[in-house]
Amino acid sequence: MPLVLAFAGCTQPDPSQPTSTTDSNVEADTSAPAASDSQASQPLANNSAAAQQPDGNVSASEKTQVTTDSPQPTAPKSTTPKPQPGKTIDMTFDDIKFDIAPDADFERSMLPQAIEDLKKQKIRIGGFILPGYQSRDIKQFVLVRDNMECCFGPGAALYDCILVEMSGRGVDFTVRPVTVEGEFTIQEYKDGDDKVRAIYHLQGTNVR
Repeated sequence: MPLVLAFAGCTQPDPSQPTSTTDSNVEADTSAPAASDSQASQPLANNSAAAQQPDGNVSASEKTQVTTDSPQPTAPKSTTPKPQPGKTIDMTFDDIKFDIAPDADFERSMLPQAIEDLKKQKIRIGGFILPGYQSRDIKQFVLVRDNMECCFGPGAALYDCILVEMSGRGVDFTVRPVTVEGEFTIQEYKDGDDKVRAIYHLQGTNVR
């Protein structure tokens, strides 16, 4: 079946305007009284004392301790749940997201192993039914992440849609969010130009 999906990006904000600078042609105010020799020498003495204790009185050992105790960056953890044979697990579209550029050609190697491991897993996932030509007793439909414009038109993110085929009775179209249960698999669906338009499949058993 033809899939009509879309991908939308975000526009970065415009760079901020440069800050204004002080006019170099403004003459210095000579009306203020000049500082006495003793007053002028006082800041120099303070600066000399400060130079003997760098970093505001923080000793070298304290600096080493601060560096040692600083938390180290860690790699982000996958949100994809682990398979649980014989059980139905709750999932979201974020759980099946992977790295792919908009309109890039799909390669199976792009899928993380955590997603591959979910094949044949019974899942429960929420989304919206993509509108089609049929409104009642629909046996096959596309479940998308949301019903906004970002999920419609050519070039949709592959991880934002699932082709659902119902076992038994079909479902009626609704604009409200639905939750679909079924068996999750990975199958490539291509258009007439041999471009992959969907990769996720759900053999649906229940929609509510």
